[in-house]
Amino acid sequence: MKSAKPEFDRRAVSIAVISFADPAKLSRYQNDHNWPFPIFSDPSRSSYESFGLGRLPWFRVFSAKTLWFYLRSLRARDRWHRYGTDDIYQGGGDFLIDRNGNVLFAYRNRNPADRPTAAKLLQDIDRLRERGFSNPSGGVEKSARA
Repeated sequence: MKSAKPEFDRRAVSIAVISFADPAKLSRYQNDHNWPFPIFSDPSRSSYESFGLGRLPWFRVFSAKTLWFYLRSLRARDRWHRYGTDDIYQGGGDFLIDRNGNVLFAYRNRNPADRPTAAKLLQDIDRLRERGFSNPSGGVEKSARA
Protein backbone atom coordinates (compact mmCIF):
# COMPACT_ATOMS: atom_id res chain seq x y z
CA MET A 1 0.00 0.00 0.00
CA LYS A 2 2.88 2.36 0.81
CA SER A 3 4.33 2.14 -2.69
CA ALA A 4 0.94 2.92 -4.28
CA LYS A 5 0.38 6.10 -2.24
CA PRO A 6 1.24 8.40 -5.19
CA GLU A 7 -1.53 6.72 -7.22
CA PHE A 8 -4.05 7.24 -4.43
CA ASP A 9 -2.87 10.86 -4.11
CA ARG A 10 -3.28 11.36 -7.86
CA ARG A 11 -6.90 10.25 -7.49
CA ALA A 12 -7.43 12.58 -4.49
CA VAL A 13 -8.00 9.60 -2.17
CA SER A 14 -6.87 9.69 1.44
CA ILE A 15 -6.04 6.49 3.30
CA ALA A 16 -6.67 6.00 7.00
CA VAL A 17 -5.76 2.90 9.00
CA ILE A 18 -7.90 1.89 11.97
CA SER A 19 -6.69 -0.67 14.50
CA PHE A 20 -8.04 -2.02 17.76
CA ALA A 21 -4.51 -1.97 19.20
CA ASP A 22 -3.54 0.26 22.10
CA PRO A 23 -2.36 3.75 21.01
CA ALA A 24 1.13 3.18 22.49
CA LYS A 25 1.51 0.00 20.40
CA LEU A 26 0.38 1.84 17.29
CA SER A 27 2.90 4.57 17.95
CA ARG A 28 5.72 1.98 18.09
CA TYR A 29 4.33 0.32 14.96
CA GLN A 30 4.26 3.65 13.11
CA ASN A 31 7.84 4.40 14.21
CA ASP A 32 9.03 0.98 12.99
CA HIS A 33 7.18 0.98 9.66
CA ASN A 34 6.88 4.68 8.83
CA TRP A 35 3.48 4.39 7.15
CA PRO A 36 2.55 7.54 5.18
CA PHE A 37 -1.05 7.28 6.42
CA PRO A 38 -2.72 8.30 9.68
CA ILE A 39 -3.30 5.35 12.01
CA PHE A 40 -6.19 5.55 14.46
CA SER A 41 -6.76 3.43 17.54
CA ASP A 42 -10.20 1.97 18.26
CA PRO A 43 -9.73 -0.30 21.29
CA SER A 44 -13.52 -0.51 21.81
CA ARG A 45 -13.83 -1.78 18.20
CA SER A 46 -16.88 0.37 17.58
CA SER A 47 -15.74 1.06 14.00
CA TYR A 48 -15.26 -2.69 13.46
CA GLU A 49 -18.82 -3.24 14.66
CA SER A 50 -20.13 -0.40 12.48
CA PHE A 51 -18.49 -1.93 9.40
CA GLY A 52 -19.75 -5.43 10.23
CA LEU A 53 -16.30 -6.86 10.95
CA GLY A 54 -16.74 -9.83 13.22
CA ARG A 55 -14.45 -12.46 14.59
CA LEU A 56 -12.95 -15.06 12.27
CA PRO A 57 -13.36 -18.78 13.03
CA TRP A 58 -10.18 -20.69 13.93
CA PHE A 59 -10.14 -22.60 10.62
CA ARG A 60 -9.85 -19.32 8.71
CA VAL A 61 -7.19 -17.85 11.02
CA PHE A 62 -5.05 -20.98 10.70
CA SER A 63 -5.85 -21.74 7.06
CA ALA A 64 -3.21 -22.92 4.61
CA LYS A 65 -3.44 -19.58 2.80
CA THR A 66 -2.75 -17.63 6.00
CA LEU A 67 0.10 -19.89 7.08
CA TRP A 68 1.63 -19.64 3.59
CA PHE A 69 1.38 -15.83 3.77
CA TYR A 70 3.34 -15.75 7.04
CA LEU A 71 5.89 -18.30 5.80
CA ARG A 72 6.55 -16.14 2.70
CA SER A 73 6.95 -13.10 4.93
CA LEU A 74 9.48 -14.91 7.09
CA ARG A 75 11.40 -16.12 4.04
CA ALA A 76 11.45 -12.59 2.65
CA ARG A 77 12.91 -11.52 6.00
CA ASP A 78 10.20 -8.99 6.59
CA ARG A 79 10.69 -7.18 9.86
CA TRP A 80 8.74 -8.91 12.58
CA HIS A 81 8.16 -7.07 15.80
CA ARG A 82 6.16 -8.13 18.77
CA TYR A 83 3.63 -5.44 19.56
CA GLY A 84 1.92 -7.44 22.29
CA THR A 85 -0.78 -10.05 22.24
CA ASP A 86 -3.27 -8.93 19.61
CA ASP A 87 -6.57 -10.63 18.92
CA ILE A 88 -5.75 -12.84 15.92
CA TYR A 89 -9.43 -13.68 15.48
CA GLN A 90 -10.61 -10.12 14.79
CA GLY A 91 -11.61 -9.77 11.15
CA GLY A 92 -10.49 -6.75 9.16
CA GLY A 93 -11.56 -5.06 5.99
CA ASP A 94 -11.00 -2.36 3.41
CA PHE A 95 -13.60 0.30 2.63
CA LEU A 96 -13.94 3.25 0.28
CA ILE A 97 -15.99 5.98 1.90
CA ASP A 98 -17.12 9.20 0.27
CA ARG A 99 -17.08 12.64 1.85
CA ASN A 100 -20.66 12.17 3.09
CA GLY A 101 -19.85 8.92 4.89
CA ASN A 102 -21.38 6.63 2.28
CA VAL A 103 -19.61 3.29 1.90
CA LEU A 104 -18.87 2.93 -1.82
CA PHE A 105 -16.82 -0.25 -1.59
CA ALA A 106 -16.56 -2.84 1.19
CA TYR A 107 -14.23 -5.81 1.44
CA ARG A 108 -14.38 -7.94 4.58
CA ASN A 109 -11.44 -10.28 5.03
CA ARG A 110 -12.07 -14.02 4.98
CA ASN A 111 -8.74 -14.67 6.75
CA PRO A 112 -5.85 -12.53 8.07
CA ALA A 113 -3.96 -12.71 4.75
CA ASP A 114 -7.02 -11.80 2.67
CA ARG A 115 -6.72 -8.20 1.47
CA PRO A 116 -7.46 -6.59 -1.87
CA THR A 117 -4.32 -5.35 -3.56
CA ALA A 118 -3.63 -1.66 -3.99
CA ALA A 119 -4.15 -2.20 -7.73
CA LYS A 120 -7.62 -3.67 -7.06
CA LEU A 121 -8.57 -0.71 -4.85
CA LEU A 122 -7.32 1.76 -7.47
CA GLN A 123 -9.29 -0.09 -10.14
CA ASP A 124 -12.44 0.12 -7.99
CA ILE A 125 -11.85 3.84 -7.39
CA ASP A 126 -11.61 4.39 -11.14
CA ARG A 127 -14.74 2.30 -11.71
CA LEU A 128 -16.66 4.29 -9.08
CA ARG A 129 -15.52 7.57 -10.61
CA GLU A 130 -16.73 6.39 -14.05
CA ARG A 131 -20.14 5.68 -12.49
CA GLY A 132 -20.29 9.21 -11.09
CA PHE A 133 -19.38 8.58 -7.45
CA SER A 134 -16.92 11.32 -6.57
CA ASN A 135 -16.36 14.17 -4.19
CA PRO A 136 -16.27 17.79 -5.42
CA SER A 137 -12.49 17.63 -5.84
CA GLY A 138 -12.89 14.74 -8.26
CA GLY A 139 -11.88 11.76 -6.14
CA VAL A 140 -13.32 9.27 -3.73
CA GLU A 141 -12.76 10.81 -0.31
CA LYS A 142 -10.89 8.10 1.62
CA SER A 143 -10.07 4.47 2.08
CA ALA A 144 -10.40 3.13 5.59
CA ARG A 145 -8.48 0.00 6.37
CA ALA A 146 -9.57 -1.72 9.53
